[in-house]
Amino acid sequence: MKNNEPATLNVEAAYHEDFERLITKDSPLKGRQNKHVFIMAMVKGFIMKSRKELKKKHSGGYFRLESLLPEEKSLMKAIALYEEKDLNVYSDPKKIYTIAEEYASGGIKYLKDDILSKQHGTYVKRLEADLVDRVKKILKENDIT
Repeated sequence: MKNNEPATLNVEAAYHEDFERLITKDSPLKGRQNKHVFIMAMVKGFIMKSRKELKKKHSGGYFRLESLLPEEKSLMKAIALYEEKDLNVYSDPKKIYTIAEEYASGGIKYLKDDILSKQHGTYVKRLEADLVDRVKKILKENDIT
């Protein structure tokens, strides 16, 4: 562990089955790594402003921190900076990854509902449409054409 980084990232024990279902069942994420579902749930939690403290961590951790790419770690750091609004958060890896875990716990139900819903169209198409709408809204709010 470098810089006091944890060896593993965790998920709430009560939500572990939801995380596992998204990589093992009838899901477009079937066959993906645990870290991929974690990151998607974290981002969904961040978007939905749903951050939940882990009351009981799943035993053994959910995935090893060393499996993260630098870009994935940077995303977690960016969310932590946004949340804390203080550059000193970068000197506290435990805080960074706790925030990531809490957003993943807050986002997993939304992600599961989105992916496994029976709405018209595939999850990927709905995600694409949602992202396009969000970008258009940001451009409009900032008067960018």
